[in-house]
Amino acid sequence: MTGSRRWGIAVLALTGLILSGVWAAAGARPVQDDLRALLPAGGDARGWVKDGDPQEFAGEDLYTYIDGGAEIYQEYGFRRVVVQDYENAAGKSVSLEIYEMETPAAAFGIFTFKRSGQGKSIAVGAGAELEDYYLNFWKGRFLVTLTGFDDSAGTIEGLLAVAGTVDARIAGTSKPPDLIAALPEPGLKPGSAKYFKGLLGLNNVYSFQTARGLAFIEAVKGDYGDGATLIVMDYGSAGARASAWNELRVFLEGSDRFVRSGFGQGAPPLFRDAKGRYLAFAAAGPRLLLGISSGPSASIAMVGQSR
Repeated sequence: MTGSRRWGIAVLALTGLILSGVWAAAGARPVQDDLRALLPAGGDARGWVKDGDPQEFAGEDLYTYIDGGAEIYQEYGFRRVVVQDYENAAGKSVSLEIYEMETPAAAFGIFTFKRSGQGKSIAVGAGAELEDYYLNFWKGRFLVTLTGFDDSAGTIEGLLAVAGTVDARIAGTSKPPDLIAALPEPGLKPGSAKYFKGLLGLNNVYSFQTARGLAFIEAVKGDYGDGATLIVMDYGSAGARASAWNELRVFLEGSDRFVRSGFGQGAPPLFRDAKGRYLAFAAAGPRLLLGISSGPSASIAMVGQSR
């Protein structure tokens, strides 16, 4: 065997080892190899066919597709998105976006961020909401957004047809993150629960701006029929939560946006913000609970029933 052949075989062997490592890593977190395989084709969606070629954006390229709104996707854990337009014989149009996120929790989170809670719940994917001529659903690591251009019956039919076809192409079943169960069910408004992974998502719910002590691992928020809101922030351990709460309390006490309010001995720490809303805090193991309401009693009651 010549030296050049031995060198070639050695290179092939090394390449195989490298690729096997890559495949093993990919196996530890399965990916959708071809995101476009989830797109309906031909007559799959009952008379709706592709209009033009699909576009795909990955990683930081999302900023070229979404002007001013990509940051929240990145915070949840964005991987890539494929975009495809559809039309039917009557000239109606529907735009389809399939976002692949890092985890099912990330897909659920961005779904809760995008839904308004005012739409109609649809039996598609692991959860769906149809409002006007917009339809969002999530399943596995995927968030699917469909947009029509009017609210006619034909357009709504197209949204449902395309959504159903994509749903069928995404394998498996999904359930929301366990932290969602921390929201007490009595009085919880349907569609109000939101799941977030960072300060950008939290500030969309209640703005602390750049306050310290909010580097939680995950958090959920729910609105209740009495007007109160509950936010549950999980820090992973009681020690991490205690350290974070010390930082957040110092920020609140030193800010001109918040005033410490007394409410009796043994009551949870209570603050009033510049809009007159009351914020009550309580600890529950690794979690920091925050109740927000127009009255101090309601805020304190909210964190009290959540421990």
